[in-house]
Amino acid sequence: MTQYAGLRELAELIRRLEPELAGAQLSILAHENKEEIATMLVEGLGTKVPVQHSSGEYANHLAILRVGANKYTFAQDWREVYISEVNYCACRIPPGAHGLLVHHIDYPGVIYDVSRKLAEYQINVSKLNVSREQKGKNALLISVTDEEITPTIVSAIEELPQITKVLSLQ
Repeated sequence: MTQYAGLRELAELIRRLEPELAGAQLSILAHENKEEIATMLVEGLGTKVPVQHSSGEYANHLAILRVGANKYTFAQDWREVYISEVNYCACRIPPGAHGLLVHHIDYPGVIYDVSRKLAEYQINVSKLNVSREQKGKNALLISVTDEEITPTIVSAIEELPQITKVLSLQ
């Protein structure tokens, strides 16, 4: 199995998160193995997307996928490949991860509210990242969990104030 095999699974995750891939663009940032990286991502997306190749080398970043207004950055370290950024929010989403993306309007207590809901369902958070455009504006909470996020949990979190969209990583 290739060191980039997890990219296919990560691209399949994005295909579930982004049902409309028309207009998507893929930029390969890696200096080496550009074709293999592009092939894994395109296969996972399940559709042809334009692929651009960068002329530089970007530390551990492998590629960027732009879908509509959303941007997903793929990276690799000595352990694994992973999604390192969703839009403006740094994160670490490895292949096969459980968790959720919570799009919301920034407000004090969002971390408490989402964590409390997850705790009610006995869901343990392993990683949590929060980022916002600016105070009181669009924000994103990314939670990677030990347990699977069910549709019931998604619905419970969607009922919280100022939540605009909740997406499960499953």
